[in-house]
Amino acid sequence: MNIVSPLAKYFTSIKSGRWLRLMLLPLIAVALAACGFDEEEELPGPGPERPKPRETVGRAVLVYMVANNSLGSSYLDDGERGFDTADLREMQLAARQGALGSNRLIVYRHAYRTDPVLLEVTPDSLREIKTYDTSEYSVQASRMRRVIADFKAEAPAWHYGLVLWSHGSGWEQTGMAEEEVRRSPLRSFGADGSRQMNVTTLARVLEGEKFDYIYFDCCHMAGVEVAYELRHATDKIVGSVTELPLDGMPYDRTLPYLMTDGADLAGAAAATFGYYDSLTGAARTCTMSVTDTSKLDALAEAVGELYSRHPALPDGYQPQKFIYSNCTYFDLDHYLEALAGEDAELLPLLYKVREAIADAVLYNAHTPYIWESSSFEVEIKNCCGLSTFILRDASAASTKGYSDLQWYRDVASRLFE
Repeated sequence: MNIVSPLAKYFTSIKSGRWLRLMLLPLIAVALAACGFDEEEELPGPGPERPKPRETVGRAVLVYMVANNSLGSSYLDDGERGFDTADLREMQLAARQGALGSNRLIVYRHAYRTDPVLLEVTPDSLREIKTYDTSEYSVQASRMRRVIADFKAEAPAWHYGLVLWSHGSGWEQTGMAEEEVRRSPLRSFGADGSRQMNVTTLARVLEGEKFDYIYFDCCHMAGVEVAYELRHATDKIVGSVTELPLDGMPYDRTLPYLMTDGADLAGAAAATFGYYDSLTGAARTCTMSVTDTSKLDALAEAVGELYSRHPALPDGYQPQKFIYSNCTYFDLDHYLEALAGEDAELLPLLYKVREAIADAVLYNAHTPYIWESSSFEVEIKNCCGLSTFILRDASAASTKGYSDLQWYRDVASRLFE
């Protein structure tokens, strides 16, 4: 068995953005026990008869798991490698407990330094459907399109859900063309080695697919910029405005909500939040929200109207940040409140914005503090469920490709028109 020193594990976890498990192994061991993750426990008897391949079902869910990075290379406390391995175990546990019903759970798994494979999670096994070579990166548009087509051919359904599993950095862009991939510390979604996908590329990949929901099992993806970019690809978005701990979504707790024909997304988000909120110390760190994308055009109109008045931030304004340092994610409502200030002409516009936020955000919860690397804490006093980037002047639009985003073009640019 390969051995990784505690110090090596620490630096691996810092790079990942989902850092907590490697720092707090004793706490996580207790938490896993609390989850009932016991391979020896007595499980319910057989559930509904499993559908045959290519038989139309009520719901099919694709977990697009890009783990060819520090999430896949890290060793778990039981000696197994990769948080993708741990999450697949949780999926199988949920399947054995009847969470899938007669529906289908398909996983595209790109594990660390291996060829990607398309799997079906069943109560009895991980059934291999197809293997892929590494001539394309998993964060390349052509590969993701191919996988989605294979998924829908294998598991036709009346309703589709998508879980995106990997690293994430919200709206931050690399400025790459759609089919180009290169090394960069920025990754709107995914990390195949050090390659990544822009959120603008993700939106083009998903154009016309119309998933019922996208659940981001990665960091910083509950931004208004991300949601607005993807509003035509999905009805709902589940995500976090902050970092997620390494464990990410507790699949054995959330799949019962995600796999039903109607998909209880608030229930799934609450299950993830409740898992982390029940922990103590630095392990108690989580934000979760659910956004209704059909309400985002109204939100964009309301925010744009406020921006068009060219309000200025007051001196000494301290935004609600969601990262300890070098922050590009701030609370949307708190920022807009500061812009409106006490201006009597702007307050009605602020009320309109707040009504639009309340309509768009269906679920929102946060712990009192967000912990980074188990030692840096950010107090959360304001969290509306959507983050945003603060443009302090027109030149800031060039930051990390912000001006490429549809939110900037339709809304944020009105600050400087």
